[in-house]
Amino acid sequence: MANKDPYSVLGVSKSATQDEIKKAYRKLAMQYHPDKNKGDKKAEEKFKEMSAAYEIVGDAKKRKEYDTFGSAGEWFRSSSWGGQGFGGYEDIFSQFGRGRSGGSQNFEFDLGDLFGGGQRQKGRTSSREDSSHIPKTEPEKPSLDVVKTVEVPIFDLILGMKLDVETVYGKHLTLTVPAGTKPGTKFRIKEKGRQSEGQTGDMYVIIEGKMPKEIPDNIRKLLENIKDQI
Repeated sequence: MANKDPYSVLGVSKSATQDEIKKAYRKLAMQYHPDKNKGDKKAEEKFKEMSAAYEIVGDAKKRKEYDTFGSAGEWFRSSSWGGQGFGGYEDIFSQFGRGRSGGSQNFEFDLGDLFGGGQRQKGRTSSREDSSHIPKTEPEKPSLDVVKTVEVPIFDLILGMKLDVETVYGKHLTLTVPAGTKPGTKFRIKEKGRQSEGQTGDMYVIIEGKMPKEIPDNIRKLLENIKDQI
C-alpha cells in the first residue's frame, strides 16, 4: 500500500489540476463509499486507499512536497500514506463498529467531509466480533527539520565558497562555506525547515567533498609542492 503512487490510485496524471484531482476523488468516493458497498471489504480497502491518496495530492502544499521528495520524505513515512495505517481515515471506519457477537451498531458520518455538502447520513452495520475497547494513541508527529546533503568539489572545501541552497518551499539561500571545511560538516540554517501549526523547523545542510576523476600531472606536482609546505 505504501509504495503505490497516489496519482495512479486516483486515476489522474501527475500534471492534473487540483480541480481534476478533486473531481476524480469525489467520483471514486461515491463509487466505493461503504454506504453503497455494505459488507464489501474490497470496496472498503479501496475507499481507504483512495482517501489516503487524496490526503496527499488533494492538498496543494502536501502535493508539492510529495512531488519534490516522493515517499522518501519523513513526513510521508509518518503520514497515512507512508505509514502502516491510514491516520484519520481509519477513524471513519472505526465508527462502523465492533459490537457484540452477531449484533449491530449505529454509525453516523458527515457527507460534507467527503463531497463538500452538509447532509448527515445514518445507518446500521452488523459485526460478529467480540466487543473490545482499544484506547487511541496520538501518532508521533514528524520532525519539521529538513536535512539536505550537498556534494561540492574538494577544492571548494579547501578554499571556501558561496553555496546556493534551495529550501523545501523553493526559496533560494546563500550559505557561506568557510575555507578548510571538512567533508561531512553540518550547517544549521535556523527556521528554514517545514512549517506546521505555527511552528517552523530548521534546515541542516551536510557538505560532502567530491574528488576529481583525474588530476593532470602539472596539477599533481603543484599539489605535492603545496603538501610539502603545509
